Amino acid sequence: MSKSPTCKSFSKFLSIRTIPLLSLALISSYPVVAQQAAIDEADSEEQYEVVIVTAQKRAQKLAEVPIAISSFSAANIEQTGITQLTELSDFIPNLSVTRTTDFTSAITIRGVGANSRNIGFDTRVGVYLDGVYLGQSPALNQELLDLERIEVLRGPQGTLFGKNTVAGAINLISKKPSDVLEGKFSASLGNMNAREFQGQINLPVSDTSAAKFSVTKLDRDGYIKNLTTDHDLNERDALAYRGQFRSQLSDKLQLNFSVDGLNTERLSFLGEAISDTLGNTLDMGAPDKDQVATTVDTFEKRDIYGGAMDLSYHMDNGFDLKSITAYRDTDIFYRNDSDYAVADLLVIEYSDQYQQWSQEFQFISPQGDSPFDYIAGLYLYKQDAVTRRDAINGVHSFLFGNVPGTVVYNSGNVATDSYAAYFNSAYDLTSTSTLGLGLRYSDEQKDLDWLLDGSNSGIFGIGSTDGSLQDSRSDSYLSYSVNFSHAFKNDLIGYAKYSTGFKSGGYNLDYITNSDLAAGIEFDKETVGSTELGLKGNFYRNRLVLNMAAFHSEFKNYQVNQFIDLGNGASSISIRNAAKATTQGLELEMTYRPISNLEIQASMGLLDTEFDDFPGGLTGGGNAKGKDLINAPDSNFSLGVQYLSEFPAMNADIIWRLDVTNSSGFFTTVDNVKNETLADSTEVEFGHVDSITLVNARIGLLGTNNGWEAYLWGRNLADVRDPIDNRKDFFGTVTTNYQEPRTYGVEVIYSF
Repeated sequence: MSKSPTCKSFSKFLSIRTIPLLSLALISSYPVVAQQAAIDEADSEEQYEVVIVTAQKRAQKLAEVPIAISSFSAANIEQTGITQLTELSDFIPNLSVTRTTDFTSAITIRGVGANSRNIGFDTRVGVYLDGVYLGQSPALNQELLDLERIEVLRGPQGTLFGKNTVAGAINLISKKPSDVLEGKFSASLGNMNAREFQGQINLPVSDTSAAKFSVTKLDRDGYIKNLTTDHDLNERDALAYRGQFRSQLSDKLQLNFSVDGLNTERLSFLGEAISDTLGNTLDMGAPDKDQVATTVDTFEKRDIYGGAMDLSYHMDNGFDLKSITAYRDTDIFYRNDSDYAVADLLVIEYSDQYQQWSQEFQFISPQGDSPFDYIAGLYLYKQDAVTRRDAINGVHSFLFGNVPGTVVYNSGNVATDSYAAYFNSAYDLTSTSTLGLGLRYSDEQKDLDWLLDGSNSGIFGIGSTDGSLQDSRSDSYLSYSVNFSHAFKNDLIGYAKYSTGFKSGGYNLDYITNSDLAAGIEFDKETVGSTELGLKGNFYRNRLVLNMAAFHSEFKNYQVNQFIDLGNGASSISIRNAAKATTQGLELEMTYRPISNLEIQASMGLLDTEFDDFPGGLTGGGNAKGKDLINAPDSNFSLGVQYLSEFPAMNADIIWRLDVTNSSGFFTTVDNVKNETLADSTEVEFGHVDSITLVNARIGLLGTNNGWEAYLWGRNLADVRDPIDNRKDFFGTVTTNYQEPRTYGVEVIYSF
């Protein structure tokens, strides 16, 4: 499938040879931007807060960090009304997060992402809570509980965060305990019987210590009817909590200790069947939207726990020593009816557990005392991943030559041990120019002990290992980054950067054929090199903030996880290395405050992705060269307008907010098709998702001196129900997933 003329010209414009021209164009636009922002000083003397981030493991102004980074503040979280990480993607350029099951959560940045479908395959975006890696897909969709901000780092973060951050990283920064007695409680009620209750309290323990406790409980009924069980699917049920303790043990030593947890148990949802089980005809068991007809309900249960101890020591010479010790445990149980039909053919039950320990030591130089700043560190990581996955033949499985009640299963564990040493520095060449260098050496070993028994798979031909399959593999890599930044004006900084990273290799521990077993289940590490140019400007006392970036990234041995159609209703789940893939694009973020009570936020991402070479990547074995990467929208944008007005009659203020978001279409298969012809010649939409635009709004009443707030809110006000995903499952069933319907409700908040 050839690209459109628009995509071709866009690709040509963003070639690595022409990216420098973009930088010149952005720099030359400075006088116009500054003139637009030059509001008469008599209008207001207000100085807006400078955004501080910790993306480089030390507190810095966002404008001075040579990274394409979005900072989403606590105020942004509250006023947009988002409650889970999956909802963040509406507001960040070139970020998308899947919204089906939490078991298969995938975060994509700049067109690159993946879910850890099995314990031998890792994600491409690392999610961190206060600097601690949260783990694989089941742990990613976190409740946004009592956060100070969310930092989204786009592009390879190999030198700062190590392996499996080839696309980027997301930092969740919690609000730390303070020496003030304060608290906040909220209750939200909405349609579909939605209920959310949240509370935080900060308690000074002594002159040098404080504790903080936060909890949220979220419930919502499902809206997708299972006609067979009469249950409603895609409900929400989550309990999240965090406890923190901070103590100034001495004038030089500070302790931060935290524990957190997330427990969810819900009737989940993977997709509605468009075709029958084998993809021969249209599904007639549940032909309407928001209906399924399966013998069992999709179900998932997550239990996630973690604890971390952060010790910081400030030395007499101005240097800081930091130690972060952490443990995390993620358990998930997942059940799904893989035939998507009333006929009881196959039910899968997956049980995965991840236990991980990490230790990080940091040595941080004083900042600003000399032209040379740096941070050096050691990182140790250990993960034990255990799986048991059963594919249970149902009462009608005899139709495919199987014995009802028998099981096809795989089970085993992968033990991962890795360590890294890193160094990140910045040297002030002049008062306006800085040169940065980052290095990180990583070494990782994975030990495998795994068993696959496909003897009861009948005509589907799932393979079997000869007893337990044991293996070991290792990866090592030296990531590096070089950047140069220059302050063109006091309020305009530009940077150029080249960075690298890697995603570790692994094993395809899934339901695969004997031929796949014979060919080998191991796949190699993937690497990336990325060029980035950016401009960051803060104009007129931070009334206008602009961040722009252009990037070009080349991936080698790009890992692709896909279903391969074997015909006759059979599939093979394949993980292979594509030879080469490229992503490139533009990003823009703006915050504008033309008057003190009005704030306008806007973001835009443009993206062009392509497999440069992928032999055997297409269905039937052809080369996927020239095809788009999957789940990579060509563009996305958001526009938010917030206005605060006085309401003297009630001694209160009124806050109004409107958000409009749009994501363009994207392909969901490497074949880049938009339709599928079923065996009976019926054509159905499959392989592509069209663009979607959503409108959210929120209006609130804020007491000026009594701590009370009350809001009316609505999401997806136009009730857009277009598809947001489609896929084929194991038997070749064509499925789709639609945008959630309109939701609305009220929220009351009390703070003291």
